[in-house]
Amino acid sequence: MHPLFMIPGLISLYYVLRGELEKAFLNVFLPCTFLVPYYYGFRLPHLPDLSAGAGALLPLGLAVLFRPKTPWKFRRMDLWVVLFMISYAMSEVLRENVPKDGMVLWMQSFVEKFLAYVVGRQLIEPNLRLTTIKRIVFLFMIQAPFALFEFRFGRNFWIELAPRLGIYPAWFVQLRGGTARIATAFGDTILAGIIFLIAACLNYYLVQLYKQNKTILGERMSMLQKYRLPLILLPLFVYMTASRMPEACTVLAFLLMQIPRFKKMKTGAIIILLVVVVFGGSVYAVFQKYTNVSDDQVTDEAQSSAIYRKQLVIAYGPTLEQGGWLGWGLLSTPAQPGMTSVDNHYMLTQLSQGKLGKYLLQIIAVESILTLVIFATKFRNKESQFLVFSMMGALAGTFVAMTTVYMGEQLPQILFLVLGWSQSLQDTSVLGAGVRTRQEIPEGKFRFRRVIA
Repeated sequence: MHPLFMIPGLISLYYVLRGELEKAFLNVFLPCTFLVPYYYGFRLPHLPDLSAGAGALLPLGLAVLFRPKTPWKFRRMDLWVVLFMISYAMSEVLRENVPKDGMVLWMQSFVEKFLAYVVGRQLIEPNLRLTTIKRIVFLFMIQAPFALFEFRFGRNFWIELAPRLGIYPAWFVQLRGGTARIATAFGDTILAGIIFLIAACLNYYLVQLYKQNKTILGERMSMLQKYRLPLILLPLFVYMTASRMPEACTVLAFLLMQIPRFKKMKTGAIIILLVVVVFGGSVYAVFQKYTNVSDDQVTDEAQSSAIYRKQLVIAYGPTLEQGGWLGWGLLSTPAQPGMTSVDNHYMLTQLSQGKLGKYLLQIIAVESILTLVIFATKFRNKESQFLVFSMMGALAGTFVAMTTVYMGEQLPQILFLVLGWSQSLQDTSVLGAGVRTRQEIPEGKFRFRRVIA
């Protein structure tokens, strides 16, 4: 770990002390999270490892937690997230062989999940909504040349730079079907696929804004949208990871995001849900046939990987039951011979946090979609509805994809940031002159107001 990566945290702290939380979020946290790999980080004695992004999040999240930007309006999701963090703490203290190591892990999770959730709940809506999405999409466009180079030549810029900084990551460029599987700044290819999926969903909101107003996005983003570059490149990046579940979940997200395009949203929801059910059933049938073969009939690494995920459930069944309600602790989970990689985050959560942690995670997943469905029925602004379904596509795609991958690298803080954000959505519009809420209707009388140039 290199002390250089303490600098983002110090810069973020500087902005926080000056009361410029928005600058800390936009100019430090987001670039460090989406451009700097998770394995570029630091660790102070007796404290957890922190990536550059998590280091930038720490002062920002604590500031928003103890001095909220807006009055806190309780939502059920707040309770589930708090209980999930308590469940994690109980498992690590009571079940870990070395409780001190367990508490260090919990502290890391507190920063990357809970503080990210708090920042998403408090800081983005409504005034930073458009700026945040534009900034995220720009950061992915910056990675485009590196992604294309990695796919073509099998060389990852961040991995090759790491040894020069004294960092030796465990990641390497993987090959599948004769081409490289890109990961760019996100370490693992399947995790990169999920993060590209989230970015593609957020960009869909920008696409809808651009259709209605060609200038609202600013000169640079309007130019990108004019040539459809984010719309083409972000799904292409998912494809270039060669990760089947993120690819399938991108299709799922795209289908969900079509619902507000129907004249009657209820009709659109029925049609899309029928398509999803048929599509999902077909995928499940193909998966069962694909994995129901003997070892001598396996044709390639992709099929072997799919079979491995199916065998995980059977192999870890007794261990899951023995873990009970609090699990084994993340570091103390008994590993099955030849199955050290648990590529199913719900199973991994049950192993480490027990049934309580798994059920809470599943409640969080269901609650996130339910909240967005309620927003979709209440919001009257078409623009806000598109954002609701962009969020729904991102969250549904991520939670489904987690059945075949663990939640690691930058994904926890990105997911919980979006979770918190989705709980705070407002029925607003950025079209026209600035952001206006439905409650901010011009008053009938004039008042003197302080104007800051």
